[in-house]
Amino acid sequence: MSQTIAELNEHFAIRDHVTFHEDEPGMVKLRIATSASEATLYLQGAHLTQWTPTGQSPVLYLSPKSALAPGKPIRGGIPVLFPWFGPRWNADAVAVTSPMHGFARVTVWTLERTHLDPNGDVHITLSLPPDETSRSLGYDHFATKMDFRIGAELHMAITVTNRGAEPMVFEEGFHTYFAVDDVKEVLLDGLRGSTYLDKRDDMIRKVQRESLFRFTRDVDQVHVKTAEALTIHDTNRQIHIAKEGSQTTVIWNPWTVLTPGLPDLAEDSWTHFICVEAVNAMDDRITLAPGATHGMSTTVRLTDKKR
Repeated sequence: MSQTIAELNEHFAIRDHVTFHEDEPGMVKLRIATSASEATLYLQGAHLTQWTPTGQSPVLYLSPKSALAPGKPIRGGIPVLFPWFGPRWNADAVAVTSPMHGFARVTVWTLERTHLDPNGDVHITLSLPPDETSRSLGYDHFATKMDFRIGAELHMAITVTNRGAEPMVFEEGFHTYFAVDDVKEVLLDGLRGSTYLDKRDDMIRKVQRESLFRFTRDVDQVHVKTAEALTIHDTNRQIHIAKEGSQTTVIWNPWTVLTPGLPDLAEDSWTHFICVEAVNAMDDRITLAPGATHGMSTTVRLTDKKR
């Protein structure tokens, strides 16, 4: 059952910290304010489109050409990918067309809880139960939750419970668009020694040899069996990314090669973001036993650039 703006503000608003709005028809969002940061979270997709620590520029990139409309994926922020990553690996198992990256990012989630803790952080919990769409795609017996903790750091977690009698196989991901000054000047630290599938080179398996990864062309790499924390070295700051429950790291930038084929990106969008994603996919796909629960989380924080 959908939640109206009036009902949401009556039951879940927190004075000076959480309010609900519908600036775009059919797109309900939370505006979140703490002493340490501001954020924007859409109920569709449990999609965080903004997180800006006090005194900083936005940490997340949102495309100026992104659709903000019911049923349309949002380009930027942190899309939640579930129950598959990219094209569905077992699409032949169902008769209907399976949407790219799963159904969770274009489904309206249910708000379960808002809370202001003694430290001043805002906590948000959303849930995604089975519905007609998920059932048509073969997912009928599951429970999914998203938890956000928003303050000086950003923490988000997804939990999936298998309520069926058979093992549940799925993929998941946080497809995070990190805002950077100039992608050509960015260095990414933490992937040295990892094995990756190069989606821009016929899925050939390669090894990351260098300590620091530099973006010099279009990139789409799936680093498997890796749980290491990463650091984005931007012009004036460092973005630190830690994760738990994720064994796959994906990095992506469309460069000038793919951008023209993506109508919801501006011509120069590629210069202002990199995607660094906490994922479980391909080699690290999850098989969840009946009654079991799996969790994946990521934490993001900023520091000034070391001089």
